[in-house]
Amino acid sequence: MNNFSTFAKYPFLEGAKQYIKDNGPSVKDLLQNVLYDRARTIGIERVDNALRDGDVGERSLSNDSDKIMEILSYPLARMITVGVNDNYIKRRYALGEAYHAYKNLLSEPVSFLLQVSKELNIKSEQSEKTKNIRVFFKDYLHNAPTRYKKWKMVNRDMDKGYVIISTRDLARLILESLKRKIEEEINSLKSNKLIEQVFSSDIRRYQQIINKQKKEQNTIPTGKLSIEKLPPCMKDILNAIHEGENVSHMGRFAIVSFLNSLELNMQEILHIFSKAPDYQEERTRYQVEHITGTSSSTSYKSPGCDKMRTYGICPVEKMDDLCKEVYHPISYYSKKWKREKNKK
Repeated sequence: MNNFSTFAKYPFLEGAKQYIKDNGPSVKDLLQNVLYDRARTIGIERVDNALRDGDVGERSLSNDSDKIMEILSYPLARMITVGVNDNYIKRRYALGEAYHAYKNLLSEPVSFLLQVSKELNIKSEQSEKTKNIRVFFKDYLHNAPTRYKKWKMVNRDMDKGYVIISTRDLARLILESLKRKIEEEINSLKSNKLIEQVFSSDIRRYQQIINKQKKEQNTIPTGKLSIEKLPPCMKDILNAIHEGENVSHMGRFAIVSFLNSLELNMQEILHIFSKAPDYQEERTRYQVEHITGTSSSTSYKSPGCDKMRTYGICPVEKMDDLCKEVYHPISYYSKKWKREKNKK
C-alpha cells in the first residue's frame, strides 16, 4: 500500500498520514504557502462535493504533483469541516469521504480490501480452500447497516464465529467503519484562528447553506406539512434522520406512514428525507413505496401512541400537555392545526 497512487485514492490510510508527517509541509505552510494553493482549492472542492453529492469527487491523478496535492487536500478538507463547527456538515463530509473510498474499493483485489479492513480493526479473512470472505461476527454487527433486511444476521451464513460475505459487502462494511472513524476524528479536533482566517469565506458560505436548510426544516417544506405542529415523537425521528443518526426500522416506518396519512405524495416525502447526510434516493424510494403501498397492495397505517411506546420511539421525557390528551400522533397534529386556526 506504500505508493503515491494508493495514498491519493485512500488518504485516510496510515501510510498517507505518515507520508505527510515525514515529508509534508507544516500546518502553517499548508494553510498559507502559495505552493499549496491547489491543495487548498481541492480541499474546498472535497467539502463542496460531499455536501452537495455525498461524494468528495474524482480528480485527475496523472502525475506525482496531482497525487501529492490530492493527499494534502484531505487534511485541509477536515480543517475546513472542523472550522464550520456543525454536526450536519461533519457527518455529510465523513460520508462523502467514505462513499468515495467505497466506490474505488469495488475495483480493488480482495487482498487490498482485507488490508484496509485490518487498518480499520475489522477482523476479516479469505478462506484458502473456498475463497469465501469472512468477517468476525462482532465486527460484522458493529459495522453492518442491519436496518436493512439483507444485513440481518438471520439472513447470513455463519462459519465458526465468522459471517460469510461478498467482496462488495466487505467494501460496504469498510464504508460504515470509515465513516464513523472520520467523524470521530473530526469531532476530536479543534479549529484555530489561522484555519478560520484562511477559509473564512467558505466557512461562512457553508454555515449559510446549513442555516438555510435548518430554517426550511422548521417551516412548511411541501405546502402540506408544518414541522412546528408535529408531535414530539415525529420531531425526534425527523431530527435524527436529518442529523444522520441511525434511526431504527420502526422509526422510519412510523415517520413514513405518518407522512403518508397526511397525504404527502412520494416526492414530498423523499424531499423531507433528502436532508439526511446519508440520503440515497433509490433505497429510500424503495422503502417509502413499500410502506405507502405504492409498490404493493398494502398501505400501512401510522402506529398509535401505545405502539410508539412499545417500540421505544416515544420520547416520554418530551411529552407535552397535548400528548396526554391524544392516543395517536395524527390526532396530535390535527389538534395543533385546529388550535392554530382558532387563534386567528
